[in-house]
Amino acid sequence: MSRFEVEINNITQDKVYKTVLKSGLKLFICPRKDYTKKMGMFGTVFGSIDNELVDIETKERYKVPDGIAHFLEHKLFEQENANALDVFSKMGVDSNAYTSFDQTVYYFETADRYEECLDKLIDFVSSPYFTDQNVEKEKGIIAQEIKMYEDEPNSVVYYNLLRSMYKNHPINIDIAGTVETINKIDKDILYKCYNSYYNLKNMFLIIIGDVSVEDIVDKTEKLIQKYYTNRKADIVERNIIEEPEEIKQNEITSNLPISMPIECIGFKMKPISGKDSVKTMIISDIINDVCFSTSSEFYEELYNDGILISEPEFSFESGRNFSHIVISSFVLDTSKFESKIKSYIKKLKEQGINEERFKIMLKKRQGEVIYNSEKLTWIYRSIIESVIQNINVYDEVELVNDITKEDVDNFIKNNLDFDKMCISRVLPKGSQ
Repeated sequence: MSRFEVEINNITQDKVYKTVLKSGLKLFICPRKDYTKKMGMFGTVFGSIDNELVDIETKERYKVPDGIAHFLEHKLFEQENANALDVFSKMGVDSNAYTSFDQTVYYFETADRYEECLDKLIDFVSSPYFTDQNVEKEKGIIAQEIKMYEDEPNSVVYYNLLRSMYKNHPINIDIAGTVETINKIDKDILYKCYNSYYNLKNMFLIIIGDVSVEDIVDKTEKLIQKYYTNRKADIVERNIIEEPEEIKQNEITSNLPISMPIECIGFKMKPISGKDSVKTMIISDIINDVCFSTSSEFYEELYNDGILISEPEFSFESGRNFSHIVISSFVLDTSKFESKIKSYIKKLKEQGINEERFKIMLKKRQGEVIYNSEKLTWIYRSIIESVIQNINVYDEVELVNDITKEDVDNFIKNNLDFDKMCISRVLPKGSQ
């Protein structure tokens, strides 16, 4: 019998079983007897910010082209005579993959064929097939994707904000890279990145649904023995990211053929990780509800003054050696919006948030966490976050009950620093 750590949701009593197999693979199992669907996720702690490679064989360190993690994601669902998305689709199974700043994940969702799906998933991810021809073909496909995002206002305003905020950190590069950087990718560098970052000590497998824990362990170990033979596994050596505290520039403006301006205001923070990151995420959600939602006085003021028509969003993002706040919205008057945001934050720093609204929104957030913790998406995201941040799966469920108004007020005072504020705007073509 495998040795498990068991994490328990103290509200719902749901459990997540986690273990590390002999191969080094981290395995997470969340049995849910009332679920009709089963989900499998096979991932690696390798994303767009991993732009340096320490070769698993030679230990040589060198720069790799931006966008290579995303490029690998595209190629690993394709074998010599098969495409994973087509195979799963013919089985009647939902399947896809994604790459973020710090992870790449491949997944399926099925009602009744999870054993077959698990076999297919591990087979595809474990069987890289790169040739000069198919790599060149993929460059054209991804180049079109990159060009599409260059015309997408939400993407442009967000990545411009990161570029103005960060000087050295690779988060300031689009996850897909650029047309120039992906053209530097060849099959040799793809195999080197695959062998180093897709080794089992850097990977995780998540199974959620009406399954037997021991049965999953047995099946997984057999599949790993079947598909991962003579593969070296070792702890990945990460790139060293040295990022100064100050921002790169105060503002950046782009023009696109859009009807209404879109704006992001960001505040660069000192990096936060672990449980502190979870707590900060909860605090930012409460600030969003108390101060920026459609039920807030500030939103009503902005709306009545004709400054915006959509609800602003206040959000916190963090990862390996980066943390920041983003306030984003479609706006009618960018200069008035910026002025109002600055004045409002000054007021919050001086007076704190409204206590009555804090109590209401804290209860709302507590209820949402309990409700969301039953959902597939919340479970797998929390499990992945536990891998990336080295935290417990249900930390959010525990920490949401400990948040105080003082926590929120101190966060605003200490982190919304105007010296570290960046503004990114995308304006209609022809406007200034």
